[in-house]
Amino acid sequence: MKLSPEIIEEKTFTLLGCVYYGDPFHSAQPWSIDNEIGKTWERFGKLYFISSKFLDKIIINPKIGYEVHIESRDYRKTKNFHIFVGMEVKSTEFVPIEMFIKILPKTKYAFFTTKGDDYKTCEYAFQEWLPNSNFEQSFPYIIEAYEEGRYDYQKIDDSENEVDWYIPIKAKEKAR
Repeated sequence: MKLSPEIIEEKTFTLLGCVYYGDPFHSAQPWSIDNEIGKTWERFGKLYFISSKFLDKIIINPKIGYEVHIESRDYRKTKNFHIFVGMEVKSTEFVPIEMFIKILPKTKYAFFTTKGDDYKTCEYAFQEWLPNSNFEQSFPYIIEAYEEGRYDYQKIDDSENEVDWYIPIKAKEKAR
């Protein structure tokens, strides 16, 4: 596998959504709407529906949902991480009390697209591309983007589904 990501110049993501902390796979396997990530998306969807009259004015693209996996400082010991699901917003003036705002730091991103539930691309990005590139991860998170028309969550294991991955990067620091 030889993939070259698109390098996205510095960008700040401002997201509105719901959070989960813990082991998201304790109740069901990855790529299942029954695991804690799926339940967090379900909660977000219900809250979005209730507030859509207001939220539709601030959502940048209602066809794209973002899922951020943030590796906590104690991840290696606990295997717990933060999951944030939601949509990108252009304003934080209206935030339903049950939702949260997450402002991700301004950074460059390596942008990959995968088909289906292909973890190989993500593994390739971290195990081969990143170590052999002129970049290193700038922050301990990744973003998955799910776009309506390219991803059908009701057919979660469909091999035609496409998921976009954003890996925050910075230039490698030179050894002294």
